[in-house]
Amino acid sequence: MSNKRLLFIPVSSPEGIGEYMRSLQLAHTLTSEYDKQLDIHFILNKHTAYAKSCPFPTLLLNQSATKENTRVCQFIEQYKPDVVLFDCAGRAEQMRAARSVGAKVVFISQHAKKRAKGLKLNRAGLIDTHWVVQPDYCIDPLSWYEKLKLNMLPLAYPKNVGPFTVFASKQQKSDVLRRYNLQEKEFLIVNAGSGGHTLNGQSCADIYYKAALIIAKKTGLKGVVVFGPNYTSPLPDTDELTCLASLQGEEFLALLSQAKVALLSAGDTLLQAIALQTPTIACAISKDQGERLTRCTRTEVVYQAQLDIVDISEKVQTLLTESRYKYIIDKYSTLETIHSFDIITQGLKNMLFDNTH
Repeated sequence: MSNKRLLFIPVSSPEGIGEYMRSLQLAHTLTSEYDKQLDIHFILNKHTAYAKSCPFPTLLLNQSATKENTRVCQFIEQYKPDVVLFDCAGRAEQMRAARSVGAKVVFISQHAKKRAKGLKLNRAGLIDTHWVVQPDYCIDPLSWYEKLKLNMLPLAYPKNVGPFTVFASKQQKSDVLRRYNLQEKEFLIVNAGSGGHTLNGQSCADIYYKAALIIAKKTGLKGVVVFGPNYTSPLPDTDELTCLASLQGEEFLALLSQAKVALLSAGDTLLQAIALQTPTIACAISKDQGERLTRCTRTEVVYQAQLDIVDISEKVQTLLTESRYKYIIDKYSTLETIHSFDIITQGLKNMLFDNTH
């Protein structure tokens, strides 16, 4: 019997990395259980820093998959996948190509604008499952028009499944602390996303790094700065902070779960920090992050800062005051605890193997 085939088509650009990392984590998890029964392939933009290091067979494109419709459709027709997962990507023609070879079509969205793309009229009957990787508090309810379309047409109902968070094991947590000579709740973790974002010509990762130097000096916390795979400059040479180009997803989340405080962008990692109950200062470093950050601050477990070294450092110090910090920790118990990683993983298993080995 031939292996099942799973094709990942995440948004793939030199700026962001969240969609790719989500797909990569799912791929690793599924192959760890179904290694001899599953073939996995990716379609990625060759101009991203991570494309050539993807550990799975990959079709490399000159630009995003959305803009290379013919090549993507041709590959789908040749590869004949059993399931195609479009993470914030995909055109109706590509979904139609997937359905024509008998594949199940999965669409993942992460904010209202992307969710609306999954509800376009030309997607009727093409998407089998639509998962929204957001908690309810972080996304607007469906509009009356979207509800009307769902009632009138065979469109997949978008289901909010919470942040995409992988919880590290006790051993993984212990190993990563030992590797970087850290103690639980005695360090700051810093990450400005993929490392490819800039503000007025200055790297956001560099702004975060400079703020981390001030925070470490004023608070006595150790600091770990993850610059991101799209950061193109040499890493700073300093004894004051641990500077890393990137971390494997599980390693990063193991550190994030044990940090005293985090300084993050308002991308997917912010939602992961909330799920892991790590108090966080965040800045919106891309145009799609402002609304998410506003909603997350309403939970009162996240503080918003301007993308400014002084404001960031002052906000972190405020968060670390005893009364504020205790308030945030207590507040976590009031938030929903649904996490999309388990839901999506199980859903893909069911599609591929009918829940049997």
